[in-house]
Amino acid sequence: MTHEIDSVAQDTMKPERRRDLDLMRTFVVVGLVFFHSARVFDSGSFYVKNQPPSELVDVFIGIASAWGMPLLFVISGMGIWYSLRSRTAGTFAVERIRRLLVPLVFGTLVIVPPQVWTDLRANSAYDKSYLEFLPDFLDFDLNLTGFPFLVGESPPLNLFQTAHLWFLVLLFAFSLMLLPLIWYLRRPSGLRLIDGLTGNLTSFWMIVAAGVPLAILDAGLGEELGLAGWNRYSYAVLILYGYVVASDRSFGAALRRYWKKALLAGTLAFGVVAALILGSTRDVGVLMVEYDAASIVMRVAKAFSGWLWVVAILGFAAGSGKPRPRSKALSAPTMMDRVSSYLSEAVLPIYVLHQTVIVVLAFYIVEWEVNALVKYLALVAVSFAIIVAVYDLAVRRAPLTRFLFGMKPSRRPATDT
Repeated sequence: MTHEIDSVAQDTMKPERRRDLDLMRTFVVVGLVFFHSARVFDSGSFYVKNQPPSELVDVFIGIASAWGMPLLFVISGMGIWYSLRSRTAGTFAVERIRRLLVPLVFGTLVIVPPQVWTDLRANSAYDKSYLEFLPDFLDFDLNLTGFPFLVGESPPLNLFQTAHLWFLVLLFAFSLMLLPLIWYLRRPSGLRLIDGLTGNLTSFWMIVAAGVPLAILDAGLGEELGLAGWNRYSYAVLILYGYVVASDRSFGAALRRYWKKALLAGTLAFGVVAALILGSTRDVGVLMVEYDAASIVMRVAKAFSGWLWVVAILGFAAGSGKPRPRSKALSAPTMMDRVSSYLSEAVLPIYVLHQTVIVVLAFYIVEWEVNALVKYLALVAVSFAIIVAVYDLAVRRAPLTRFLFGMKPSRRPATDT
């Protein structure tokens, strides 16, 4: 069977493919430092705002929102394929608890509250100390109707939130929800199903058609501003797509073949989104949830543009990545290898830490009497320096903090990078 032959070929490419996957994940998460720093300067709602907002930053935020988190979920789905190659379903579920649920709970209780407290200080006459604020933040209710967000804010204070850790909520819930289907896809009948589906990806329009489920979900159920402007269930589809991309080389080959067309088509689709937003007198948040023709067309175009940009990025990355010659691969790691390995291990802690550091720093930086660009560059540079320092000095060196941030137990001395 074609799929079995491809799987054998993939085995020989596994180190390079896994390295490329880690690099893409690192690229997206490090990019979030730039993205969430920019949120301070756009016209949307955020914890701390610089005045006046920048329309140019609004464009950057709109484009990045279309593909950033979708790409991260696709990469996560690809990671599931690699993870299940050496784990049982039970072991995988336990690992999800350790790698996702533990940092989610810890991050929500310890890392997120300073963001909310800073928000209150920046945008209201709130005068409670942090210790006085903390019990108010921890006042939450069960919310069984908000699946998978089962814990939510409690009236009248409404302070509790998971903030940027919503990504961990969705990834944890959908990984376990999709596990029975993914486990079936590993069986011979499942492999034949994947072969049948991906075997039809010989046309660019079949790649485009893969965006239809995303468009239906976003148009039919509405988009969620607090979830990077996508419907939460679209992310489940993207996780599944990532698994299929990793498990079948014909899908990956199609992405490499059509990435330029996907980039062009995604850009044209986003042009439709921009035209509808600029031509409307309503707020973007309204277009994301209403069911008039303009709102639905906007959401459909955005879903296709985001998917096609993800295709373009994956295809470009797959086509540009070249495995090192075997003789070099057996030699000592280069400095770039060491940096890449260091950042790859740091991805989850960086994600958990980054927004809180940005928000707290922004509270002070927006008060500077300097150009907004200078503020932005300073916010990015100082935030990244603090995040890496906290990770290196306070997270990665101790077994307890490694556990709380979802890291694997250290296999080497803590001082070795």
